[in-house]
Order: sequence, then structure tokens, then C-alpha cells
Amino acid sequence: SLSSECIPGLMSVWETCDGRGYSNTLRSEIQMQLQDVVSALLGLVDHIPREEIAVQGLEGKREEILAATGQIWKTCDRMNQVAQMGIVGLAVEQVDAYHALVKDAVEELEAWDPDEEEESLFGGSSDSGMSGRGVKKANGDINENVHHEHSDPAPPTLDGLEIHDLHAGKEGAVKVLKLIRMLYPALRKRRVSAFPVFERTSALDAQPSEDQIAVLDQLLRHLQGFSDEADEVAGALYGGDVREVRRRLESLKRMAEGCVDEVKKGWTGEEDEFSAWSGKWVQRLKEAGL
Repeated sequence: SLSSECIPGLMSVWETCDGRGYSNTLRSEIQMQLQDVVSALLGLVDHIPREEIAVQGLEGKREEILAATGQIWKTCDRMNQVAQMGIVGLAVEQVDAYHALVKDAVEELEAWDPDEEEESLFGGSSDSGMSGRGVKKANGDINENVHHEHSDPAPPTLDGLEIHDLHAGKEGAVKVLKLIRMLYPALRKRRVSAFPVFERTSALDAQPSEDQIAVLDQLLRHLQGFSDEADEVAGALYGGDVREVRRRLESLKRMAEGCVDEVKKGWTGEEDEFSAWSGKWVQRLKEAGL
């Protein structure tokens, strides 16, 4: 019955839920859950003895059987949850997850002190966690200072960058990422939660259009992209690459402006509170950065 009813029934759900009519967001979630449940089902079937004498060996596979069964139940519960949430609930869940990642990135950047990197670099301790490149740079500075002991000392550097550049990079990154962080709750409330809901009893013209669904998918891709780019900005800053930080911040600002422009008006084309708020937000974003 698995091959003739259960698995074909599951696959038909994915085939019916096409991206244009139900969003790629929902389709991708269903695909992921189907892959998990089919994989767990096949794993469970592998443990079913093909001969009666093999039943005696099942006790040794108890943990594997329980794990496969638990995975099936967990995935089915998730599929039921997704069915109850629908597109809007699933989209809100994803927005919250991306928002949390950006919040974490901002908090980590605020707690990061470039001066501690300087102390690690010039402290002379072999166990300070400095890279080989940093050790070489530090030793080079020491030798240079000995050779030119009567000359004015060069400002502290980290991989060729003055420490104040790192401070400026951190300040600019935090300002931009804080503005990006502000965008998530606004979009969650005014656009994602306000997306037209699928109702079986509603007229066709009351259902979300393919264009609206495409915009929602794109919006979620933008919000995921912001969280990914926040990690890249932080990584470039921790690596002392202020030039890369500047480049990524400018790219992030352009992405964010484009995202806001795409959803500046509501789903039915009307202007609302978000329309007015987003204009002021974009202006603040343009003024932020390095």
C-alpha cells in the first residue's frame, strides 16, 4: 500500500501545489518535508524482515526503527502544521527566522571591539589566537620600530588597516544593519501578514493572483538575502577588510531599496502607512554607511 497509495498520494500534493498558484515558498517547504518522510519510510521498510527467521534479529535494530518512526511522525506533524498555517503563516515564520539572524549579527557586531584585535596582534603572546599572517605583521612592525627607533611610530594597524578604520567600519555596518533590522517587523505586519488568504469558499477574483504570489516569493528571497549579507558584512569586518565591508554595505543598501520599492504599495495597489514610512526609511538608509 505504500507504493500504490501512500507515496503516490504524497507526491500528488507536491505536483498539485505549483509555484505559480501556491508560491515557491510553500512548494519548497512541501518538497523538503516529502523528501524527509519518504526517506524515513524507505528506511523503515528496509528494517522489515523478508523472511520469518529474520524477525529474531529485529531487537538489535530497535533504536534504528524507533528513530525512523519518530522521523515519520515528526515530518507528518510538520506537514499538518504547514497545512494549517498556509502561505501567510509559513511566510511569517520565515520572516521571523531571518529577522532573528539579523538581530544576532547586529548584537555580535555591537559587542565586538576592534581594540581587542589590536591588543591580540601587538601583545606578543604566542597563544593569543593570532594568525600566522598577523604574527608576521607584528614582528615586522617590531623590527621596523627597532630599526627606526628615532622616527615617529606608525599608527597601530591590523593587516595593513589603521584601527580607527575598523571602528569606522563597525559603526557604519551597525547603522546599516540596524536599519535593515527595522524593516522586518514593518514588512511582516504591513505586507506579509496582510497577504490575501486562500479560501476555498472565496470567489476566484478574491484569491491572490500569480503576480501577487510572485511578489511575495521575491520579498521572502530579499529578506533571506539580507540575513545572508549581514553575515558576510560581519565576516569581512572581523577579517579586517574594510573595503569589502563598504562594498557589501552599498550592495545591501541597493538590495533593500529595491525590495522596499517593489512592495511600497499594498497588495491591491493602494498606498498605506508602510508607503509613507518606507520613504522616510529609505532616506535614512541612504545617509547611513561608510
